[in-house]
Amino acid sequence: MMSRNSCSKGLVRDCMKRNLWAIVLSTVGFFMAQLLPVIMTAQHSLSAHKQDLVNLSAADAAASWQGYVESVGEMLGGQNVFVKLAVIILAVTCGVSMFAYLHNRRKVDFYHSLPISRSRLFAVDYATGALCALVPYLVLHALSIVSACAMGFGEVVNASLIGVIASNVIFFFLLYAMAAVTTILCGNTVITLLLGLWVYFGPTLVTALWQGLKNMFFQTYVMDASMASLLFCNKFAPLIQYFGVNGTKMHSWAGAVEPVYTMDYSAGLQEPSAIGLLIGYAVAAIVITALALFLFRIRKSERAGTALAFNPIKLPVKIIICVVMGTAFAEIFKMLVYESELWFWVGLVLGTVIFHCVVEIIYAFDFRAIFRKPLQLVIILAVLCAGLLTMQSDVFGYDKWLPDEGSIAAAAPMGYVGESTLLSEPENIAAARQLAALGVESLNNTDENAQKECITVTFKLKNGKVKSRSYELPATDEVFTLKKQIYQSAEYKQKAWSLFALGEVNEGYHRNIVFYTNGDGYNGVGTLSDSQKAQEIIDTLKAETLTHTGDAMPVLRMEFSQQNNDDYYSEGAVCVTDKDVKTLALIKKYANIVPKAVSAKNVKLITLSIYLPDKDFWQGVQVTDRADIDALLKNAVNIDAMNLYGSDAMAYGIMQQFARSNVSVTYTDEKGDEWDASAGYTEEDYPKDIIEKYRAQAEKDAENGVESAQSGDVAYTTEVAVG
Repeated sequence: MMSRNSCSKGLVRDCMKRNLWAIVLSTVGFFMAQLLPVIMTAQHSLSAHKQDLVNLSAADAAASWQGYVESVGEMLGGQNVFVKLAVIILAVTCGVSMFAYLHNRRKVDFYHSLPISRSRLFAVDYATGALCALVPYLVLHALSIVSACAMGFGEVVNASLIGVIASNVIFFFLLYAMAAVTTILCGNTVITLLLGLWVYFGPTLVTALWQGLKNMFFQTYVMDASMASLLFCNKFAPLIQYFGVNGTKMHSWAGAVEPVYTMDYSAGLQEPSAIGLLIGYAVAAIVITALALFLFRIRKSERAGTALAFNPIKLPVKIIICVVMGTAFAEIFKMLVYESELWFWVGLVLGTVIFHCVVEIIYAFDFRAIFRKPLQLVIILAVLCAGLLTMQSDVFGYDKWLPDEGSIAAAAPMGYVGESTLLSEPENIAAARQLAALGVESLNNTDENAQKECITVTFKLKNGKVKSRSYELPATDEVFTLKKQIYQSAEYKQKAWSLFALGEVNEGYHRNIVFYTNGDGYNGVGTLSDSQKAQEIIDTLKAETLTHTGDAMPVLRMEFSQQNNDDYYSEGAVCVTDKDVKTLALIKKYANIVPKAVSAKNVKLITLSIYLPDKDFWQGVQVTDRADIDALLKNAVNIDAMNLYGSDAMAYGIMQQFARSNVSVTYTDEKGDEWDASAGYTEEDYPKDIIEKYRAQAEKDAENGVESAQSGDVAYTTEVAVG
């Protein structure tokens, strides 16, 4: 007959009594992280709202109240960082402490002598740790909801809180199971904590190092993800990924190798679903728990007090640590010593040797083991160096990779920012691939004086993979023509221009258009605030801009925004060209605004920056002749006022230079403000004859050591979507 204390419930109850400290820690932790912030935020919001009722209008006070409600909702929901920290601390602490007795031989002998199976003992320990942490969390979360309702913030209580609780519970069990496994694998608590750090943060470190190696060895490598993506979107690092999850949604700022949100100018940032991720982590928690049970059952009692309780994993663990930390040392040394490749290899060897010695000392708990197993060290170093030399030599052809045109589903001459920006028309795919092909051809071009421009080309393959490569392309007519073909295509405009992303005006808002001209610099010349008239202008420009795909001279810039009495947000900008006749007529009709060029009478001086290939130098020459100034200003576009850079300029066929020279204009506007502006031209209007007229003066000034008035190559190296 089984006694009461032999049943599972009795064992769990007794175990919880022995671990009251965990219940107290959890209660205090979640009180400080959940209940207290909710009460404090609610009390502060009520006090502030009371002042708003006195100082603000009823409408403004109501609007500010919504902000206070959102603040309380953040403390109660998935944006409460304090709760996440408490969950992480409790998961790790309970996971380690519930199984830490395995590291003490006397305790192991005692517990394993009890008349219960290993499986039941594991279940008791595992359930005790989970209950000690989760019961206080659930109780205090419920009290937080009650407190929010009692203080007048009941509207924050909705079904999404169920997702928040489920998310926190899933992450707790996953991190708890990982802590339990590392504790069972080890025979010493200190080693458990060190291994735990490796398990939780190792995947992020490996990802960052892998990015660094590819950036170092591959000429065409494009960063797979932003730093935020490395931190928050590595699914093998759930502890860090946790901070990118907001209940059943992903935070819009968490980033991803593929963007985790889409931009809708009428609705703002949309947070994607995290349900799939949570289901995956729930399954992972179950699998890791099963692994912990398996290891617990086969673990030998006499392994208590050793570094690792399972001898077969010693070598794999050592190899992983040596490879990763050796690579980390290599990249750190290279960064510290001015990107020195020599010190990269010195750091690699030094880091690998140091951590091989450290691991051997830990395994043996004996400093005399520092030089044990030298053959393993030599093999690890040899394989690691061979792998890195393989990357350095690009044995597998990373840089020379080009997809077959038939395998490409979509492409774009830019970094990957989402499916919606990729171009699928055959002509654009062919042009993008040809740009990549020219980039591959130019990889071995060692001419330092050759004019180059950087471009990133992204391919979406028919098998679903997305690959990006960065190239330094020669500034040739072929490259210029291919880029113009893409940027001036109707498909590119529809997918990349903010003009075509403008949605309906939000309720309670109105749409503004602010106008700028070439002659007025950064000073807006007028604003149209009638949403209906603004929409008519927008629709007309959409239709006109798709009818012409050649070069066109921008004469106006329009900035779009939506606003009400309390809020404002930008919706992007677009240029109006001399070919958009109907749009210009509407702008004149509704806003009484007409294009205005930079007036020669207001120009103080023009500086030409001319490239001298023999000297590999840019020499500045000032133009004072009025006839030449008039010629240079004829059909000139104020690049700064029109905000034309990179692909924005290419879409209109505007460039600052066609013959390796730049035009800078210093002028005074009607308000008396002085401006410096870069002048751009279409290829047809480029004043080559006037510029070449001053080349001899530039060469003479360079010979005589005359200080350049303006120098520097400003060829386009960045691709930015219009708007």
